[in-house]
Amino acid sequence: MKKHLIRILLMIAVVGGIFYFNGGLNALLNPSTVRAFGDLLVDFHVLPVGAPIFQVNNMKPGDSDSKPVDVLNNGSIPYQIAVKGVRTGGTGSNPVLDTGLKITIKQGTTKKYEKTLGDFFTESGQPNGILLDIVNPSQDLPYNFQVDFPSTSGNGYQGKSVIFDLTFGTVIGKSVVINEVYYQVDSKHGLESPKERNDKTKAGINNEWLELYNPTDHDINLKNWTLTDSSGLVSKINANKIIKSESFIVVSKDASTWKYWNIHPKSDKIELGNQLGNGLDNNGDKIILKDSSGTEIDRMSWGADTSGFTPAAANPRVAIGSSTERKAPGMDTDAASDWMQRDIPTLGK
Repeated sequence: MKKHLIRILLMIAVVGGIFYFNGGLNALLNPSTVRAFGDLLVDFHVLPVGAPIFQVNNMKPGDSDSKPVDVLNNGSIPYQIAVKGVRTGGTGSNPVLDTGLKITIKQGTTKKYEKTLGDFFTESGQPNGILLDIVNPSQDLPYNFQVDFPSTSGNGYQGKSVIFDLTFGTVIGKSVVINEVYYQVDSKHGLESPKERNDKTKAGINNEWLELYNPTDHDINLKNWTLTDSSGLVSKINANKIIKSESFIVVSKDASTWKYWNIHPKSDKIELGNQLGNGLDNNGDKIILKDSSGTEIDRMSWGADTSGFTPAAANPRVAIGSSTERKAPGMDTDAASDWMQRDIPTLGK
């Protein structure tokens, strides 16, 4: 069996389109095996800095090699993390070594991914890469990357090599997103829209709210942005409100809603002057966010309305007093799986 060379290097990747990896080689901690990708600190346990994670010579069928990688969230919010691998070189024609090698990724003892290296290149080439886990602030998740050369591989792989790059990132939207919605108002937190209650004497009171999050690196002016529900009624943001980079802003009909909640002091508030659409339907509704030019920026839905996701999917109705919230702020894959029930709403944080 001739020499086989496997090298895994580090790549700075920025993915365009709807999503991007909020990453890049921002800093080197010296002396260190750690590299920073945005708020993620990734320890590859390799020196000197910049050396390949794997550099295996004379790998034969039946051989394997594994390396630990630790990912620490050094930010203030949870992140959905992902990994990408890109083939950058190699020798030999079909069958290329990529199809003979298997890569396995584990978080602790939990297997997160196991396919051929070729599959890994193809699947991680999608905008969101290979999704791994949600990592909370100050949480350090240990991973293990293992490359195996199956013992059943034949002589067709003799004298071949593969070189590829590896990067970590966070999956977030490219603009403001709807991050949390409170439509199942309980008695401790005010009243719902008139259509959701029998007491018509308080028709003007509505304590539903939603939260927006800005995952970008710049502030955004929300003046003349709109929110529309399934009724088609449009609620415009008339105030000259700025949502700061990596910050939240909460939206309600009027300021009376905020007396029921302890809102994070760094979060701003918007009072629309009218309810969201014709009032949010507990059984199923959607919200569409558009900017001042009328361009759709984000949408989501819940319950019987499945139109907020691509492809259409159900985001289950939450229990009374609970909210529906993204699993990680700004995490936006256009899927219902981005969302979860938050038993205790966390508006503004």
